[in-house]
Amino acid sequence: MSLLLPRRRPSAERLDDPSLPAEEMRRSLEDLSLVNRRWGGSRALARALLHRLDGERGRAVRILDVGGGSGDVARRLESLLRAAGRDAAVVAVDVQWRHLAAGRAMTGGSRLRAAAADAFRLPFADRSVDLAVSTLFFHHFSPEENASILRELSRVARLGFAVLDLRRAWVPMGFVALAGRAVFRARVSVEDGVASVRQAYTPREAESIARRVTPNAAARRVFPYRFLLEGGRA
Repeated sequence: MSLLLPRRRPSAERLDDPSLPAEEMRRSLEDLSLVNRRWGGSRALARALLHRLDGERGRAVRILDVGGGSGDVARRLESLLRAAGRDAAVVAVDVQWRHLAAGRAMTGGSRLRAAAADAFRLPFADRSVDLAVSTLFFHHFSPEENASILRELSRVARLGFAVLDLRRAWVPMGFVALAGRAVFRARVSVEDGVASVRQAYTPREAESIARRVTPNAAARRVFPYRFLLEGGRA
């Protein structure tokens, strides 16, 4: 183990367990919404998408948010893109339909474009959307699994993918372990938060995985302790 970088330690996260009680699941999803709102990097992702869509002006664009959970990021991303003058529709995709249902209930039944689907076998035709994104999803999977997911994103999205995720480091691990107890409502959020950072990738590791799928993939750091991984058509 490096003194500067903790060793990656894959583990299961409790929010991914379909047997997690519904109330605990809802509180944890609300905690994730808080994280996305304060530290999630949605604005950095929106800026990257606007750059990728620069040559698509004058037409509606369709974006998939894969592993979208409650749909919180999909809503925020669509709002940011529309505020920038783009006619964008963002569809949240998650294998757990009850996360999507809980997200709709958390917002008082507001409209959410959503589909319950497996990221390894997306029910969409080749190049049927413009871009595919994911947020805080990449760290859940092994390098081989992530390569498979990125191939699937590249298949359905004609312009490629943009992945925003945690960057493994000691500082965020310590922050979640200590501050999470005061900030999060659900105990499972603290446990999962530490597990998430422990199994996260560095930008270099993520870039190496993505280049198995598309040679022009590139990752860069995003504040705070995030990375943005992009691949596909320049």
